[in-house]
Amino acid sequence: MTASIALKHALLVAGLGFGDEGKGSVVDWLTRQHAATGKTLVVRYNGGPQAAHHVVTQDGTTHCFSQLGAGMLVPQSCTFLSRFMVVDPLALFAEVQALQGVGVRDIWARLQLDPRCVVVTPFHRILNQMQEVARGSSRHGSCGRGVGQALLDSEKPGLPVLRIGDLFDHNRLRAQLKLQWLVKLDQAEQLLSAAEELHAALQPSEHRQLQELLVDLRNEGRVPALAEAFLALPQQLGITIAEQPHSAHADVAIFEGAQGVLLDRSYGFFPHVTPSRATFVNAHALLKEWQVDTQPKHIGVLRAYATRHGAGPLPTEDAQLTAQLPDPHNGSGPWQGPFRVGHFDAVLARYALAVVAQAQAAASPDDGRSTSASARGIDSLIITCLDRLAGQTSLQLADGYIDQSGVLHRTLPLPPTSETSTQAAAQQTQFLQRLHPHYRALQSFSEPGLPAAAQAYLAAIGEELGVPVAAVSLGRTAQDKRNLSVGA
Repeated sequence: MTASIALKHALLVAGLGFGDEGKGSVVDWLTRQHAATGKTLVVRYNGGPQAAHHVVTQDGTTHCFSQLGAGMLVPQSCTFLSRFMVVDPLALFAEVQALQGVGVRDIWARLQLDPRCVVVTPFHRILNQMQEVARGSSRHGSCGRGVGQALLDSEKPGLPVLRIGDLFDHNRLRAQLKLQWLVKLDQAEQLLSAAEELHAALQPSEHRQLQELLVDLRNEGRVPALAEAFLALPQQLGITIAEQPHSAHADVAIFEGAQGVLLDRSYGFFPHVTPSRATFVNAHALLKEWQVDTQPKHIGVLRAYATRHGAGPLPTEDAQLTAQLPDPHNGSGPWQGPFRVGHFDAVLARYALAVVAQAQAAASPDDGRSTSASARGIDSLIITCLDRLAGQTSLQLADGYIDQSGVLHRTLPLPPTSETSTQAAAQQTQFLQRLHPHYRALQSFSEPGLPAAAQAYLAAIGEELGVPVAAVSLGRTAQDKRNLSVGA
């Protein structure tokens, strides 16, 4: 029987863009805010090892959180990887080693994993990469880590699925890995056969890459080696598994989302979406399962300007801004593609807020938890990277889109249900790509901190979204965050 968990606060954090909003830095800040008054727990409620949540401390220590909660630099804080997480055990081990290298201690003692977490293997990764290569110039923008492949497999009856709990069962682990390898090998060979029929649509280099990936996958010796590596982890590291966090681990739980609402599997712009649910739905499901009575606080995070890593629509993209605002933590990747920058997009932000509200209403229409944020999707809005706009000579904000007939659209239509067909989702993407941003000019600022023009910029965002900005980030560290109003 599930025991209830008593929490003083439950803070739910989600990105309202296409990812890279600064969620990791915000979670680190929230953890530090609450660490002085009690124990903090960070719960990862979606995503997997493709996440890149960078945290920088005041002394310059930097860590890219992938699977661990972004509060782990704070002593005594804990991480719980929920059943909605996809886990790469070997990458998790490497991440722990990296944290230990910067002086963080007792990490395994501060970490719990739900035994139902899906495990992603190199076989998923190779097939994922082959799928992206086979798409030629129509890539979806995958991270190439196999996370989506593993998650989708877990939802299909009959396909072999490996879960964290299987690391403790030698016979099942070996059998599942062998079967998984055979299935992925068969799928990969079919994929290559289909790609050869479309050889004219692919570049010679892409065709060679497909063949090289398949050769890698055909190496049967990887199966027993991977099994032994997985089996060694529980004994060597003391991995703790539980279907819910221990009630003694936290007074405050911070639910850390991955990716962004605009990439959500049901509400994103297909086909450039994730198989994950990037709204608060998973976090609410966990709160209900754990019988948490605390009213959660919904926190949405956005950059002060629009960004997107890889393929897909970015209506306000600006080549000059992209050149002027290089990101130290986001370069061009072989699978995601380039990091792109644009002006703040109030239309997409309004869409994300509406998505969050609709997704929760559809999942739990009678759940009183959703009432505090039901009208506008969130309780608090945090804007990050405002400092990076200082010195920009021309600041503007997209307050609407103009269609081919000259009609101004201030909002985008929501899908009729949370399980929209791919055809309908693709049509919505095509509709978005036919629109052109309508801009509102704003006063630029060059001084650090929060000069009047910077405050006016934040006020304009709050006015456009109908949600006041509760906090702002003026740099990379927790000390650079500022509370502007009650709620953050």
